[in-house]
Amino acid sequence: MVRYFGFLANRVCGEKLPQVYRALGMDKPAPVAKVCYAQMVKQFLSRDPFECVLCGGRMVYRRAIAD
Repeated sequence: MVRYFGFLANRVCGEKLPQVYRALGMDKPAPVAKVCYAQMVKQFLSRDPFECVLCGGRMVYRRAIAD
């Protein structure tokens, strides 16, 4: 429940977390690089999601359709 209350709550996290870092004498952490879907699949499943299962060719991502 700590995540939803106190300094980790979504509403005040941006305001309170720098104060916590200063109180503990810590440096602000560097931003984490964003990982896309294809990179996650390659890392966890050891498989290229854009490789065709029939011919082994490279598929091209065009767009995502949401209903």
